[in-house]
Amino acid sequence: MRTTLCSLYLVFALGLALTPPFAAAETETIQRTVRGTVMATNMAADPPTIVLQVLLPSKEELIVGARVPTDTKITRGKKAAGLADIKTGEAADMTYLKSPDGLTARSIHVR
Repeated sequence: MRTTLCSLYLVFALGLALTPPFAAAETETIQRTVRGTVMATNMAADPPTIVLQVLLPSKEELIVGARVPTDTKITRGKKAAGLADIKTGEAADMTYLKSPDGLTARSIHVR
């Protein structure tokens, strides 16, 4: 009986040790697209970043800043472009992924 209880206790303790903590960060990734005005780009950041000012349907302003990794698709009209080609004040659409690590631009289209 004592050996069985010790074995059960060991199995229970191992189960607790292998279970992730209750306060683990969410791993859900959400994709969103916004349309706004370019407020800034920062080529010196690692990775580079872009900031858009977005007007929500409720007429509230939202500032969206995202990392721009090298695999982000950037276009101006129908032509490929680079982050350095984007100027403050231009209208742009941005699709980004929201994850626990922050926002990452997947595509930017300058209009």
